[in-house]
Amino acid sequence: MAVGFWNFLGASVFGFLINMPIVSYYEIGTNLTINHAHAAFIGVFGMLGVGLMAYVLREITAEALWPPVEKCLKIAFWGLNIGLAMMVVLSLLPNGLLQVWDVIQNGYWHARSLAHTASPVPKLLEWMRTPGDLVFIFAGALPLSWGLWLAYRDLRRRGSAP
Repeated sequence: MAVGFWNFLGASVFGFLINMPIVSYYEIGTNLTINHAHAAFIGVFGMLGVGLMAYVLREITAEALWPPVEKCLKIAFWGLNIGLAMMVVLSLLPNGLLQVWDVIQNGYWHARSLAHTASPVPKLLEWMRTPGDLVFIFAGALPLSWGLWLAYRDLRRRGSAP
């Protein structure tokens, strides 16, 4: 489900946005590129990797231990997706659009200089990425790591893991 969503939004919509010739002329190297990269790479390939891990964990985890591992995976699924969405919506996309607007108004050199990137609004938008990062880490990566640890510990107890 997540791979399809991020493939549509991150790879298709944001990818199409930055690859249109007239937009690409103005936006190369701006935060719109970073927005597309995060949404497409983490959203598609990262979530595909998490899905593959979930499939493998279901196959190798003992039936009695599966409910806590599954709970960790469910929390991680929502934490990773909500955190990534927060990064995109609160920081990367608005900062990228603002930077492209600055390129059009003042030139590419200005949008990449400290005159723009160190001004109050871009700095605020850069810091607005922090809530999404925190959700991604604490509600996504940590529960995923804990679920992996539970499954690995169970495999070691049963003598199936190195």
